[in-house]
Amino acid sequence: MKKLIIFVLAAGLVFSVTSPLIAGGIDNKHNYSAEYIRTLNRNAATDSADAVAYNPAGVIKMEDGLYVNLSAQYATKTYSNTVGGIEYEDDEPNIIPSLFGVYKKDKWAAFAAFTIPAGGGTIKFEKGNATTLSLGQGYIAGANLVLQGLGVPAAAWYNNIKNQRLEAESVYYGYTVGGAYALNDMVSISLGARYIDAEKEAKGTVTISSPAAPGIPDKTAVVDYDQSGDGWGGIVGLNIAPTEGLNIGIKYETKTSLDLEYKVKKDDLGLYTDGAKEKRDLPAILGLGVSYAVTPKVRLEGNYTYYLNENADWSATRLKNVDNGYDIGIALEYTFNPQLKGSVGYLYTETGIDPDNMLPEAPELDAHSFSVGLGYEAIPGLNLNLGLNRTFYLDEKTSSGIEYAKEVLLIAFGIQYKFK
Repeated sequence: MKKLIIFVLAAGLVFSVTSPLIAGGIDNKHNYSAEYIRTLNRNAATDSADAVAYNPAGVIKMEDGLYVNLSAQYATKTYSNTVGGIEYEDDEPNIIPSLFGVYKKDKWAAFAAFTIPAGGGTIKFEKGNATTLSLGQGYIAGANLVLQGLGVPAAAWYNNIKNQRLEAESVYYGYTVGGAYALNDMVSISLGARYIDAEKEAKGTVTISSPAAPGIPDKTAVVDYDQSGDGWGGIVGLNIAPTEGLNIGIKYETKTSLDLEYKVKKDDLGLYTDGAKEKRDLPAILGLGVSYAVTPKVRLEGNYTYYLNENADWSATRLKNVDNGYDIGIALEYTFNPQLKGSVGYLYTETGIDPDNMLPEAPELDAHSFSVGLGYEAIPGLNLNLGLNRTFYLDEKTSSGIEYAKEVLLIAFGIQYKFK
């Protein structure tokens, strides 16, 4: 009976997949553009259309014209759960796209963006993980209760997890529109709205057997379902340029209320109800950035991004006792010549969640991130960006002894064109 209770509790964690990519909040992610990947600090950006996502009021500092910016990120990753000395891994790569547009004219600007503000990838634990192990143990306990009721001797009961597999995908599509206006040469403001379309899907299988009793057939349980939901949020921004070379960006994103509805395809364990809804708000974010040109060739930028997890409404029990999280970082950019600049960046992330409440499929680990990259103006109006990011996650262990570890390497390429 104790094992059956553990199984029921573990079921609440099954397949609740969030983003498998880069540092950030528990749900929120910030890796929208190649410019970000090569610096990790863009909250005071005024030099590219991706500022729409980081410092929307700062687009006023761009030259007049129409800008289109496209980025693609390729992530290689390894997620692992180590249980009882056995390591279970996922190493499925992922691709993350983004698109930004800005039209700037005199004191005003209009902008739009397509981003992935949460989720953004697929996980495949081909040999299972901590979650499928817990479910398998619970499945064994439940099956043995049935055998016990039929009078089958204990020696013939199920006691082995023969096969287990977990595959899931989570993507939150973000569509942003808005505008910015310059109150004067020093201060500009922005206002925008973002629509989130959240899509999740998951499938897991567990097969149990009784090796000591060949006459007892194997039993396989399948859980296969989708989740979807949508909602709107607001984004306000303020950009202050008190002196030449110094720029301050401030952005606040409201939380986005999301009710994710289940569409159950198959559920042999009776974990979910078709049509049921799960509350899973995307938390609010406060972003602060300061950029300073030390010399005509050297620019420094410092960032602080605060994730307001405590104010989000989340149904999942594991998320009831979380703290707010944050990113803090610094970047250095060097201009080699008018066409070429290079950058390095650093970011520390604290997610605000205890190891016992982390998701085994994609544990929300604290991390140190480092980046390097180049920006190149190929021809007048055409800019290319290349970024490389390596995130070093801090391994954690739960009170029950499960070890969580992650490794992520991101390569990003971006292209921006300014139309005359």
